[in-house]
Amino acid sequence: DLEQFRDLATSITHNAKGDALLKALQVAFDKAAELGAAKQAIIFTESRRTQLYLQRLLADSPWKDGLVLFNGSNTDVQSRAIYAEWRARHEGTDRVTGSRTADMRSALVEYFQNRGQIMIATEAGAEGINLQFCSLVVNYDLPWNPQRIGQRIGRRHRYGQKFQVAVRN
Repeated sequence: DLEQFRDLATSITHNAKGDALLKALQVAFDKAAELGAAKQAIIFTESRRTQLYLQRLLADSPWKDGLVLFNGSNTDVQSRAIYAEWRARHEGTDRVTGSRTADMRSALVEYFQNRGQIMIATEAGAEGINLQFCSLVVNYDLPWNPQRIGQRIGRRHRYGQKFQVAVRN
């Protein structure tokens, strides 16, 4: 049985869920452009492993240059570079709190708002950040607790938003 399961798993070459994500992003961004909204999306996933998969999937997409990761550690090369640039730009201001975690979160959100197009976030991004400028919330994975879905949507559904919250599961 295990060999059959292994053979079945290795025979899968088409990822319908990934294809559906790419199509949903294109449709949503086309609609956002039509409405004059920002073409930005946050994609939530439950695990770091899935986050890295999504990064690889989107690396071959039209949005490859606008990807930003947001997770509990943010130790990847891009996040460290974003943080270093943000820190140098805001040195000596009250934007720098002295807490690396809080400052990293601020740096990544600011980068996403000004230069990013798609933020791929684990549950670390489901609380405590404001993304009212973002056009789309995608729940790539649905959490076991439905209240977490509300938390995710709440990142976008904030004071100052100019367009309806678009959510795709």
